[in-house]
Parts: sequence; C-alpha cells; structure tokens
Amino acid sequence: MGNTILEASGLQEKITEIIGMSNHAANEGKVFIIVEGSDDEKIFRNFLDEQKVVFYVANNCLYVVELLRSLKINQVFKDKLIGIKDADFDHILHRNYPDLDNLFLTDYHDIEMTIVSKDFEDFLKAEYKIPNATPLIEIVAKALITLSYLRLYNEVIITEGVVLDGINFSKITSSELYDGKNAITWEHCLPHVKSKCNNAKLKHFPTIEIMEDFATKHAGLDLKQLTRGHDLIYALQVRLKQICGKEPLGYNGLCVILRSKCSKEMFKRTNLFHDLNMWMEQRGLHLWNKNAA
Repeated sequence: MGNTILEASGLQEKITEIIGMSNHAANEGKVFIIVEGSDDEKIFRNFLDEQKVVFYVANNCLYVVELLRSLKINQVFKDKLIGIKDADFDHILHRNYPDLDNLFLTDYHDIEMTIVSKDFEDFLKAEYKIPNATPLIEIVAKALITLSYLRLYNEVIITEGVVLDGINFSKITSSELYDGKNAITWEHCLPHVKSKCNNAKLKHFPTIEIMEDFATKHAGLDLKQLTRGHDLIYALQVRLKQICGKEPLGYNGLCVILRSKCSKEMFKRTNLFHDLNMWMEQRGLHLWNKNAA
C-alpha cells in the first residue's frame, strides 16, 4: 500500500509541476514533450526545435503514460502534449495504448537500441584499433541474452497480474556478470542477480530450469527488442577493455558517441520519426529543428 501511495503522490506532484510550467510566459504556445530520462532528452534535443517545445523528464516510463492520461482532459494541453516512451517489451508483448494518440514508442527496446548503428560500431573499432571482422555490438547483445530473458520473465509475471514482488535489477554489476568474452550462463546470471538487493528473499525467484524453459518458449526474438540499451552500453565497456586491454571511454562517453552517430537521415528512417511527424502534420505543427527538417 505504501508504494501505491508514494506513486500517486509523485504523479500528482509531476502534474502540478507541468501545469505550473505551462503558466510561464516563456512556455506559451509551446508543445510539452514528456520523456523518460535525461539521456532521452539529450537525444531528442538534437531533432526538436527548442523554440517550439518544452522537455519534461518523468524519470519513469509509467509516469510518461499516466501523465498523458491525467493531462489529456486539460484543455491547455490540447494538441500541446506529447509523450515519448521506451518500448521496453511492449512490442514483444503486443502492448498498445489506444486511449493515447499522443504517446509514441521507440522502434526497439529503448531509444539507445533504436539509434545504435553501424556508424557507431565502426567508430569504436577505429578508435580502439579493433579489426573490422571482430564482432562487437551483436556479440555483446548475444552475451547478455540470459539477463535480457530474465528481465522479460520479470515483466511477463507482472503483466499477467500475478501479485508478486518483482526482481530488482538496480544493483547488478556488468563487470562481475560479464567477462567481455564469454556469454553469460544461467549458472552465473541467476546467482548474481539473486545476490543483489532483496532478491534472495523472493521465494518465487526463478530456477535455471524455469528460465531455460521460458527462453525456449520465447526463442527467436529480435535482439534489439529484447536487449536493454543501458545493459548493452555497460557491457560494451567490458568488451572493449577485454579486446584492447585499456580502459574504454566509460558509460557517458559511449552515450555521447552513440548520440553523435545518430544522423538526421538515420532518425528519419525510424517509425518513431514518421509517427511523430504524422501527428504534427495532422495538427499543422512543425516542431523539428534544422537537423531533422
């Protein structure tokens, strides 16, 4: 009950904050863009005109959805409010939000997996003097597949309405979980995740047999839909260090490169761009800056 109250309180605080921001003279006539996190904001600032939009970081995917639902009855935000949400497992689980025509999902698991590109991988190979034939992004995603399936398993349990505490992934350590060379096995993945936070107290924490069966039933999923972008970037650091023997740029440095390698041509090929552009055109709006014009 406590968590529910805290979430309701947090939602109301955010609603009040956004309404307050809309009353500022500097924001008059601007469209509010609600995004999940600061990394998302940095990416979309490359393509949206800051003279026409105001960004609001919700810090949670659920808040993005619930803020849109709460504010859609407010006439101040009619055609002046957009939410951009990481798809997470929505595409895999065939989730949609028919009541929200102003909510837009990333093409793949999150914005990082949506914009990861050959240019990004080629830059890293040149920077770290890695032979072109050496796999990088795909091999890291494949190495993480047990962790990715465990995240999906956690999501499915919640989706199916089972009243259980979810697995807490907040304290997992990439360098302990992944050696940069070998794929993470169930024998290594499950004990590591279980040892973090209060996961060991979960009587329903899955066994190897349960996870092997779950992965078999969900085999063949698109790695870009399955893999969490943040997991990929953290593990990529480990992979780069293992290959070249020196400290890589770090998480923030890799994110900067990832954003810089997302060209306007690449972004305009995404479903996200086309969906946003259609919404704008239907309302006579042009919110793109010169990078995406």
